[in-house]
Amino acid sequence: MKILYGVCGEGFGHSSRAKEIIQHLENKGHTVLIVTYGQATKILNIFNLIEIEGISLSFSEGRLSLPKTFRENLKKIPKNIKNWEKIKTKVDKFKPDICISDMEVLVPIISYWKNLPLVSIDNQHRLTHLRLKVPKEYKKDFLIAKMAINTCISKADAFIIMSFFKSRIERDKEKTYVVSPLLRKEIMALNKREGDFFLVYQTKPDKDLINVLKNIDENFVIYGYNKDGEEANLKFKKTGEDFINDLAASKAVIATSGFTLMSEAIYLKKPYFAIPLKGQFEQTLNSLFLQKSGLGTFSVNPKDVEIRNFINNLNKYKDNLKNNKTNPIETLKVLDDVLSKLSKKI
Repeated sequence: MKILYGVCGEGFGHSSRAKEIIQHLENKGHTVLIVTYGQATKILNIFNLIEIEGISLSFSEGRLSLPKTFRENLKKIPKNIKNWEKIKTKVDKFKPDICISDMEVLVPIISYWKNLPLVSIDNQHRLTHLRLKVPKEYKKDFLIAKMAINTCISKADAFIIMSFFKSRIERDKEKTYVVSPLLRKEIMALNKREGDFFLVYQTKPDKDLINVLKNIDENFVIYGYNKDGEEANLKFKKTGEDFINDLAASKAVIATSGFTLMSEAIYLKKPYFAIPLKGQFEQTLNSLFLQKSGLGTFSVNPKDVEIRNFINNLNKYKDNLKNNKTNPIETLKVLDDVLSKLSKKI
C-alpha cells in the first residue's frame, strides 16, 4: 500500500519511533510519504518527505503557555496556505491508499478530504481513550491537554496507543489498541549493566538541580547543558552518541518525563526520578504512571531530600523493574494487523 505518514516535529520522540515504523513498513513492501516539520526533518530526511510548517509548543517562565503557543502557530497558517498547492500536488501524485498520523494535524485533514482510512499511532491518546485517575491538582491541565489532543485527532479508523500500563479502554473500544512502547533497535541492542553514576538529562538548564546534585555523595553524568567538562562529582556532556551507552551503564536516571526516554529506561531496568515540565500534562501523566508502578518517583522542583530518598530506595525500584514486562515490538505487530484489516475495506 501507499501510506501518507504525518509525524509531529516537536522533540525527537515522535520522529525516532516513526523512523522504526517507516523502516518496518518499507521492509513489508509498503511505500511511504512523510509529512513533517521541525526537528523531525533531521531524523526522517533519509525517507521521501514533505516539509511543512507545523505546530510547536511555546513556553513562558518555565511553563507551557497556551496563549503564546496559539499566537506563534497562528503565524504559520499563511505559510502553509501559500505552500498548499505544492503540498497538494505531491500528495496527489503519490496517490495514498491510507494515512497514519503521530500527532500531526495536516494528514488527518487530508484523509478526511480524500476519504481515506486514518490510523492514529502515539502515546498522547491515553488521555482521551483510557480510564485515568487524575489527582485534583492536575484536573485543569488534564482537561486542557485532552482538548488539545482531540483538536489534533478526534476521529480515526484505528487508534494504536502506546502506554506503560494496559489501562481500561473507555472510548472507541472496538478500534483502540493499547500496546507497549516501541523502542529503537539501538536501545534493544545495548548491553545492560550498572556503573557508578546516575544519568541526568534536562531539556533546559536547571541551576537549582545542579546545586542539589553537588551536595550529594554520588557521581552524575549530565546532558542537556550544551557543554563538556567536570565540576567535582558532576560530569557534563554534550548530547551525542555517548548518551545511550551512558543510559545503559547508569545506576539510575534523573530526567524530564518524556515518554521515549522513560520507556527506554524502563526497558533497561533503570529506576527513574522524573522531573515533568511545568504545564505539560503529558509529562505529569508519565510521572504519575511511573510512581504508581513503583518503578521510580517524581518531583516538579526536586529538593535535596527527594533525590536522597530516591537513591535510598533504588533496590525497591529495581525489584519492581525485574517484574515489569514490556514487548518493544508489539506496536509493529498490531500495526500490521490493523493495516491488513483496513486494506480489505479499501
